[in-house]
Amino acid sequence: MIFYFTGTGNSLAAAKAAAQPGEQLVSIAAARQKGEFRYTVPAKEPVGFVFPEYFATVPIAVIEFIRRLELRHGGYVYAVITSGGGRHHGDGLLRRELAARGITLSRVFGVHMPDNAVLYFKAPDARKTETLLRRARLKCGEIRRAVRHRECKPVRGGLFASVMQPVYRKMNTTRPFLAEDTCTGCGKCARNCPDHAIRMANGKPFWQKTHCTLCNACINRCPVQAIQYGKDTKNRGRYVHPDLR
Repeated sequence: MIFYFTGTGNSLAAAKAAAQPGEQLVSIAAARQKGEFRYTVPAKEPVGFVFPEYFATVPIAVIEFIRRLELRHGGYVYAVITSGGGRHHGDGLLRRELAARGITLSRVFGVHMPDNAVLYFKAPDARKTETLLRRARLKCGEIRRAVRHRECKPVRGGLFASVMQPVYRKMNTTRPFLAEDTCTGCGKCARNCPDHAIRMANGKPFWQKTHCTLCNACINRCPVQAIQYGKDTKNRGRYVHPDLR
């Protein structure tokens, strides 16, 4: 079983590529919305957690899910952290959060993916995107083999990710989000929001919560690029994994 969290499709693609044949994939966003936190997995079946890294730490949605998770499982547990910068820092923080639920983390893998953080950076061009996705597919194949052989490696660190948690939670304000007049009122942003932070009012999105996970799904997956985050995102392009287009 693989628990995954995704905003623009990178981690979903990584979860699919790393999964064993017939393995069940569980959306963390959907599980939170449905209130489903109890799972029983046979001891011989691996359990994976696949998610992106935001602000050099573990996404709020993932931490909140883990803190309510009741997992009956005594076997191999691993994680795959996707990141636009090519480095990940949340290993130790994730290990501690899982340990608090009685879950032992045996291995953490990292996968470099195209960056979706257009709130702060330009989206990668087509050539860079294709190169990163090709390398990611190869890496996920390696991860699948490593999981099949139950490879273990001590999971350390986590101090920087822990320090960044309060910074992340302070900066993840929804206040700069807005929808331009080109918005068609399709409601895709509200449907894709894992935090239910968006509702439609008079055919336009309205951010009803002051903070969110900041997964970038609303801004990147808007079909007409009508959603902006302040003044600078208009010229930064957008990124969505090809599997979600």
